[in-house]
Amino acid sequence: MKLLKAREMAFADENTIKLTGIPSLVLMENAGRTASQVILDRLDFRSAVVVAGTGNNGGDGLVIARYLLLAGKDVQVFILSDSTKKLSEDNKKNLEIYETFGGSVSLIGEDKLRKLIAPLKEADITVDAIFGTGFTPPVRGYREKAIHLINRYSKKVVSVDIPSGLSTDTGKIEGIHTKADITITFAYPKPAHILYPACEYCGDVYVVDISIDRQYLKAINRYLLEPSDIKLPERKKDSHKYTYGHLLVIGGSKGKTGAVIMASKSAAASGSGLVTAVVPEELDTIFENALVEEMTIPVNSKDGMFGRNSVRQIKQIIKNGKFTSIAAGMGMSINQHTTELIRELLKVKMPLVVDADGINNLSLIDNFKQLLKKRKHPTVLTPHIGEMSRLTGIKTKAILDSMEEVAKEFSAETGVYTVLKGSRTVISTPDGKVFYSIRGNEGMATAGTGDILAGILGTMVYRLGAEEGVKTGVYLHGLSGDIASRFINVESMKATDLIRFIPDGLDLLKSYKKSYSFYCHIDPLKDLINSYPE
Repeated sequence: MKLLKAREMAFADENTIKLTGIPSLVLMENAGRTASQVILDRLDFRSAVVVAGTGNNGGDGLVIARYLLLAGKDVQVFILSDSTKKLSEDNKKNLEIYETFGGSVSLIGEDKLRKLIAPLKEADITVDAIFGTGFTPPVRGYREKAIHLINRYSKKVVSVDIPSGLSTDTGKIEGIHTKADITITFAYPKPAHILYPACEYCGDVYVVDISIDRQYLKAINRYLLEPSDIKLPERKKDSHKYTYGHLLVIGGSKGKTGAVIMASKSAAASGSGLVTAVVPEELDTIFENALVEEMTIPVNSKDGMFGRNSVRQIKQIIKNGKFTSIAAGMGMSINQHTTELIRELLKVKMPLVVDADGINNLSLIDNFKQLLKKRKHPTVLTPHIGEMSRLTGIKTKAILDSMEEVAKEFSAETGVYTVLKGSRTVISTPDGKVFYSIRGNEGMATAGTGDILAGILGTMVYRLGAEEGVKTGVYLHGLSGDIASRFINVESMKATDLIRFIPDGLDLLKSYKKSYSFYCHIDPLKDLINSYPE
């Protein structure tokens, strides 16, 4: 499922009308008809108030009003204008059709806004059709007051395309906006539907098909990860442990042994045939006691960190071993030897995942971008916002404001798969594709969850290849956290809880079957997760 910005949606809409030849009134009819079907399917109600604007979003609202009227609902329509002359042509046409069907409409200018209060209080639902995805916040004038009344007096709000007043292309809040319980958007989801904090005001988001011609969106490489997109590794009866890869985990230091332990265990839980952890020899006893199925190889250390001879030893271990991928950096700390180790790992001819202190060490290498670009094998970097700032020199606030652009540019410069971690994870690929994951929750904002992800990715990039492995790893990681939150209060969740639910995440993905419908929930696993058996 592609994720479209306002100008991209407008381009597809315009060309579908002008070049494909589907009249704008037909698209509006499709939008209102399918949106009304979602409302009728998902909500139990008898009465509705439709508050419409003067543009095409208001026209969509009038089509919805007609179908609700035909379904036997008590419908009242209010248009925020003092004259029909201010309506768009398609809005005006659907007003005429609605009135022909026996519907009544009230025009509400600024001096009549109070007439909205009683209907909003009495109606079971309010349909917000004031502003669409083409609107640029903030809301001004008396429409701001109208939105305030909707938020204050409505029992349940359904927004058409986007809650009025939100910025389509970002998660930012600029002034007043509608607070929706359900949002029904057309053709494709938009960034505001998934990015915080805006997405918190969209409620349950449904995407409806209105016959937009997809050929005009071929150049868009921004996607929302869906469970149907996620490929899972397979196990064959005629196989052995080496069939499923041997992951080498490299990291750990005094006080940070847990990072390697969690990465190793999550790798095993997500399907690695073998997992070996290379660790500082002074701490090996800790790892030996904690890792049962996973193996350890101790190397030279000093003061609980990788020491002078560790780089040479690790190079020899890699040369002599039968490893298929490497995940490095978890709990590694930083000294001259760890920085040199990361430099040497960039020369290794196998998939490489660099996480945590591995990224911090990488940022200290003067020509690290050129070294990354020279690699012939897939490289995955998993920075959080602070680590991305160290890699790029961009301030954290600027990264938060433009995660997609920063990740995409970094991947283009370095040839790596960038997994930029935040409240929403952004994946960018060397060939310019961007994927958003909406999996995960606030309980995962705790130490160690990134180590879990690194272990899963180390497994999946070998089992599935780089792009599919990264997509699956990120999605499975967040899904395991979402399932965990069903059983553990998010205040009490620990990173290790995710490992426990990796098998459940795999089971859920294997059992999921996508069925075609003219509309779909933006998060088709939500109900399955919420009803997950205890």
